[in-house]
Amino acid sequence: MDASSKVWALVPAESGVPLAQVGGAPEPAGTVRWPVCATCGAPMRFLFQLPHVPGRLDLAPHAALYVFQCENPDTVCFRWDAHAGANAVVAVVPGPPSVTGAPTSPAALERTRLDFTPAQEDTEALSVDVNTATDAQLEALDRAQAEAPESKVGGVPIWVNGEAEPTCCGAPMRFVAQLASLPFGLAFGDGGRGYVFRCATGACGTPFRFLWQGA
Repeated sequence: MDASSKVWALVPAESGVPLAQVGGAPEPAGTVRWPVCATCGAPMRFLFQLPHVPGRLDLAPHAALYVFQCENPDTVCFRWDAHAGANAVVAVVPGPPSVTGAPTSPAALERTRLDFTPAQEDTEALSVDVNTATDAQLEALDRAQAEAPESKVGGVPIWVNGEAEPTCCGAPMRFVAQLASLPFGLAFGDGGRGYVFRCATGACGTPFRFLWQGA
């Protein structure tokens, strides 16, 4: 195992970590500005939020992330794409809590609190290039994918449909977290996963991005 990369599974919990949740209404740790889809202009649906947790999830100087995506049934918006504007990661700095621009009747998902629990993954096996991997490496990859937590922070992304690491400011973005569609009722295709990434330089106006892959 690669001990240099800490991994924390994201699991449903009755109490959980403060500000860590799927669905419900956003619990602001600062000013959350509700985003709209860049394609159709409709308010996005709130999916989940993750807080800055020292030693587990470093989001500094931000207090929390709020992930949204367009789910307008009347349009075909590229909500799985990190750069198409049909999803958004709203990063907030600590401040007076408020939510601005929220739709009057948001179609909220059922709220599930999340906890961070220690986990392990074979980061070396998960990072292999499948185009050049040996049969033994591919077998190790299959084992590592089966053993790793589907929802987590830290480690490396476990792709559903092949590597799709986004870039920002001319460089690959850093992996932050992934969340499986099940058991949370998230619309990430069939058995999909959503992925949060962070700009490696932090010099841009949108330092976090979201994408998902489904079967």
